[in-house]
Amino acid sequence: MKIILVNKYFYPKGGDCLYTLRLMSLLHNNGHTVIPFGMSHPQNIQTDYNKYFVSYIDFNDELRKRKIVNSFKVASRAIVNLEAARAINRLIDDTKPDLIHLQNIHHQLTPSIIIAAAQKRIPVVWTLHDFILACPNDNFFHDGNICKRCASGNNIHAVINKCKKGSLGASILAALECTIYHRMRLGNYVAKFICPSRFMADILTENGTPSSKITVIPNFLQVSEIPSVGENYFLYAGRMKAEKGVEVLLNAFSKIDNAKLLLAGDGPNLKSFQQMARDLRLQNTKFLGNQSPSEIQKLLAGCRASIVPSIIYDNLPYAVMETMMAGKATIASRIGGIPEMIEHEKNGLLFEPGNSSRLAQMMNRVLFDDELTRKLGNSAREKAISSYSPDRHYHRLIQVYNEALGKRGSSHLELPDINYQNPSELYVESMKG
Repeated sequence: MKIILVNKYFYPKGGDCLYTLRLMSLLHNNGHTVIPFGMSHPQNIQTDYNKYFVSYIDFNDELRKRKIVNSFKVASRAIVNLEAARAINRLIDDTKPDLIHLQNIHHQLTPSIIIAAAQKRIPVVWTLHDFILACPNDNFFHDGNICKRCASGNNIHAVINKCKKGSLGASILAALECTIYHRMRLGNYVAKFICPSRFMADILTENGTPSSKITVIPNFLQVSEIPSVGENYFLYAGRMKAEKGVEVLLNAFSKIDNAKLLLAGDGPNLKSFQQMARDLRLQNTKFLGNQSPSEIQKLLAGCRASIVPSIIYDNLPYAVMETMMAGKATIASRIGGIPEMIEHEKNGLLFEPGNSSRLAQMMNRVLFDDELTRKLGNSAREKAISSYSPDRHYHRLIQVYNEALGKRGSSHLELPDINYQNPSELYVESMKG
């Protein structure tokens, strides 16, 4: 099978990028031809298809220039990217793929590529990595709390509350983008939406996506050998952002004796977390900064347990999957898709989001109960192998691909006749209905 695999970036920038790169290898190893398509970036892997990638843009850099022309450039790229539509048209004509599999396309690539694929009668499958179809801020989080005001499709709340980076301009763009996603009736153009968690699938159904268009396929990890090592340190590996619950973790650790806490990662709130650790006089806490995937594996191998203290709707976090595959206990918030991964006191421990006292109790349990810690780690490893193996993922994905191919040229698709040289035509089309 010949598959165009679409993602904004093709380097290990985040969870969606890691999944895309791993999927490329998985499909290639099973005999398929994989054709990447995305945005040019100096860190991207180099392939024969880089010439089709759209030009690079950094929205933050452009908006910081505070010029009207730069604001227009961002708006034209973030809402309807005609360059991406034309580029994927050329790629389709030149490679004649069987199917297109989308990953993270919003902001830089936009749904314009979906319309382009539909016009060519190429089936589209879309793995969703966040909640962009139902939330302009893509994470249902505002001002330190879960917020679902826009879930019904009325995105004005995102503008009023400046949900996107606290910026009115960015929030207007995000609201327009999300409105277009909703009004385009994407279910008419996408054969199947893949959700890594049942939690996400339920949210999409509530938002109006037909349940017949949704399937749940968890992400995957390579099964690897695990070293038999372990120390009395806890590990947090993730972004240094408020919604990840790092403050909750630091408060909890202030109640723990005779242990260490290592925090791996970077992000906008790193300095404030470091200051908080100093204010709490946390002597056995160390911020490690960004770590490579191989270094994270070494840290997981040596930890007593991994902590995932999110106060946001995490979908199916790699931090939990990687800990489980390493045969270690995870202590995590009972939120989003995490309870689908962790069964409390069977293969991990759960606590209510934001409850630092309860988190401290859980950390003390694994710190002083060797038998419990071993049991949780062993059960977690078994769950990871049975649920998140590459073979299982590939088998379920191919079923979806075959179903999508069976719908090629389906009569229910109402395909627009659009001139991609005229940006207004695609915008008008997207707002119909």
